[in-house]
Amino acid sequence: MNKHQHNNIKHRGFTLLELLIVIAMIATLMTLSLVVMSGFLTTAEVEATSATIQKTFRLLEQRIDAFDRAFKGSRKQTTIVAMRKLLADPNVDGDQSDGIFGVTDEAVEILAKKALFRFEFPQRMEERLLFGDPGTYVTGLPDSIYFASAAPTARTALGLPATTPLDDPVIVAAVASNWAKHDPVTESAELLYYTLVYSTSYGSAAVDSDRFTNAEVRDTDGDGLPEFVDAWQQPLRFYRWPTRLIDTHPPVPFQPVLTDPNDATDVVITVDTNNDGVPDTTVGQRQVAPLERQVASILLKGLPPAPGLLPNGALPRDLLLTDPDDPVGILYFELERLNGVNGMPFFRREFNETKYHTPDTFHSPLIASAGKDGQLGLFEPNDVDPTVPRFGNLAQYNDNLNGNATPREASDLALMQDVIADNVTNRNKRAGGR
Repeated sequence: MNKHQHNNIKHRGFTLLELLIVIAMIATLMTLSLVVMSGFLTTAEVEATSATIQKTFRLLEQRIDAFDRAFKGSRKQTTIVAMRKLLADPNVDGDQSDGIFGVTDEAVEILAKKALFRFEFPQRMEERLLFGDPGTYVTGLPDSIYFASAAPTARTALGLPATTPLDDPVIVAAVASNWAKHDPVTESAELLYYTLVYSTSYGSAAVDSDRFTNAEVRDTDGDGLPEFVDAWQQPLRFYRWPTRLIDTHPPVPFQPVLTDPNDATDVVITVDTNNDGVPDTTVGQRQVAPLERQVASILLKGLPPAPGLLPNGALPRDLLLTDPDDPVGILYFELERLNGVNGMPFFRREFNETKYHTPDTFHSPLIASAGKDGQLGLFEPNDVDPTVPRFGNLAQYNDNLNGNATPREASDLALMQDVIADNVTNRNKRAGGR
């Protein structure tokens, strides 16, 4: 009887509610798993990007150190002579009034080193072209890059023998065809690769292309020139003198007035007007605002703090408003002295933000990835338009993210904190920079 009763017991299945609860639990677990896995993937991509940037920056530092040693030797006088000739040439760009005479020897030496540095560590193709583009094989592509990288790559792709001259018309045509695909966004990363692998080493150890993996170097635009990329396969950006990260809104044009110690280009300090040993007057207008320093520190770790009053009441000069190549401000003095008054030439026709950088401003090379979201928050290194003004060459913030390339006021720097927070650079905490 008991056996019969046991066989008659019906097995109850899951109710619809129970099934829905189980399905919801599984979906939640899957979602949590995806979130966790996404976090792991993002962390791995950041670490891979950081490794690429730090490796590239270490090699760049070695090349810069070798450059500094070489400039103190044989290259110094040759470059100074070339700079002096450039400053005295009234026909540099067809303007008879451009000759700049009477520049002090100290200023010529500093500017000569900067000019050679710009040529050896370019971020725009035009910086490898002297006095325009009159005789290059492919318009807009410097011959040095043509022969070192573009032409050999094209010759290999065409299957031609290694003995085929690089100026063969077939190779020239192939390079021109590739160059027509060039995306300016890749330019600084292409030039950084060229600098490390092909350019003058100044006695430092040669960098073999095998030191970089296929995940670190690609030709994303198909122009025949490899560039450094991040883990999201987007080109890195190289800023040689990122002074606009430090002072976002210096006067444009940057033209000091020798007779006015309180013009918009003078750095804020306190001076002793009574000659009694106690500073009593604040002069100058130019300073780095707290928000500017805070936002810049996201990309440039270890910036010096804002200056504080000394025991004697003096306010020292802000180190962020000091050129490390020119700590006493010799070039600034020349900008004041040769400012066009009484027939004097404009020194800023050569030394300006388009060719060099913001005067009297801290700078250190910056290699940057836009991170996972692809929003760099900076104008591109080749995006220069002094009439706007827009100085992408100096890493100016692009705080208008809706397609209009006109910079806004400094108040929008608050927006930049979120935009650039996920960027990876050689000098921010996210990348373990120094």
